[in-house]
Amino acid sequence: MRKQQTVIDTHARLGSAGFVLAAVLVSVGSLLLPRADNLSDIQAMQQAFAEQATLLQFCALLLTFGFWCALAGTASVQRTITGDGDAWARLGVIFHVVGVAVWTVGMSLDISYPAAIINNLNASPERLAETRSIVAVLSPEGFGRGLFPLNMLINWLSFALLSLGMLLSTLYPRWLSGWGLIIGVAGCVLGIAMTFTGREALLNFFLIVMFPTLLWWLVLGGWIARRAWR
Repeated sequence: MRKQQTVIDTHARLGSAGFVLAAVLVSVGSLLLPRADNLSDIQAMQQAFAEQATLLQFCALLLTFGFWCALAGTASVQRTITGDGDAWARLGVIFHVVGVAVWTVGMSLDISYPAAIINNLNASPERLAETRSIVAVLSPEGFGRGLFPLNMLINWLSFALLSLGMLLSTLYPRWLSGWGLIIGVAGCVLGIAMTFTGREALLNFFLIVMFPTLLWWLVLGGWIARRAWR
């Protein structure tokens, strides 16, 4: 029994650290992320990203590490849930593994995109068509056009499922579980909407969903930490 309690405490500590780190890393990465004044002006956007290529790549790394930490949090929380909520929490972690993999691929595009823009700006006339095609594939209107909606749909579905598992367990407060369930459903709806409109059209709604998600990670991590480290 003592050994089992130690395992639970260890998972809880990892979960609390994962969520808190995720909230911090994603917040810093989002705040530092270079932005173009007009996303509809492709040339201006590419010029802005080329001028801040290193910062964009650094922010992509922060965002990637942040979601990896969030995965550590959800996996650890799932290990603390038993009873009726266990199956839902397990399903949530499975979706989160897939979602973080998709997110990592998306961030790899953000890392490659500014380098491709610079190569295109410096390309010789003979290679211009080739470099332009690479930029087009890596741009938000290229491969990323369909990737970001899936990022939203899969990751936030995982938060909804994990929160449902938390709600059905006796370990977590209902208000904290309900909070996660609401933002999870909202993210799923937004991901579906982005499938038809693209990321740029609904970017402000993404920020509206992302802020309470980061706050939920931070509060959940803090709530777990109070009980795991006492």
